[in-house]
Amino acid sequence: MKIFLDFLDQRTKYLKTYLCDYEILDAVKENFIKAKDGDLIVFPPSKKWTANEIFSLPKNIVLFCGNVDDCYIDILKENNIKYINFLEDELFSIENAKLTAEGILAIVLKHSPVSIFENHILILGGGRISKSLATIFEKLGLNFCISSFSKQSFLESTYFCDKNYFEFEFLKDLKQFDVIINTRPFEFFDDEKIKLIKKDCLFLETASKNCLDETKVKNFYYLKAPALPTKFSFKSASKLLFKRIIKELK
Repeated sequence: MKIFLDFLDQRTKYLKTYLCDYEILDAVKENFIKAKDGDLIVFPPSKKWTANEIFSLPKNIVLFCGNVDDCYIDILKENNIKYINFLEDELFSIENAKLTAEGILAIVLKHSPVSIFENHILILGGGRISKSLATIFEKLGLNFCISSFSKQSFLESTYFCDKNYFEFEFLKDLKQFDVIINTRPFEFFDDEKIKLIKKDCLFLETASKNCLDETKVKNFYYLKAPALPTKFSFKSASKLLFKRIIKELK
């Protein structure tokens, strides 16, 4: 069995260190279409697949990656490709969210013109990344709020801070926030909402899909920050991938 790794991503590139007992090939340089029955192809969770790449995958292989668009799932089944989504493993997703939160903290520290303790921070979304951020921010004693979009997440947010918002309640206070961190993969900021963002605000986009039209950004700093574990903690992120792969091989 051969394992094809995406050497363009630091996480999957470093996997070679942990998989020393296997024959490792570069998925790009060696061309993953050369994989044979039973071989493994491993891409990072942030991989975005094109139709051409999906149709060029060899039959009878094992594919490790993140989300694949629903329209391609039948193609994988037809070609007897065992598709393993890293992000469907709850433990992996939680640990990956923790690494993402560390990266977000690093970016805020780098780009904020004032002390992080002077910032008023708004976290949009109530998922794993938001909870991981809230845990870090609470321990640091930072001034932050969470806007949740489900009743369950809203209730859970009360564990971390006293003042929180449900859905778009945050709009009435939006001009108060120096840092906004979006974790929701939807475009839910229209032109009118964008106008409410504080001048010179640091707006971090961590989701896989932008929450606003960046061409409409005028007076604040909009910074896209996807796949942070590959930038700040790729060795730790690589270990998470390795554990999931070995779990399957066993």
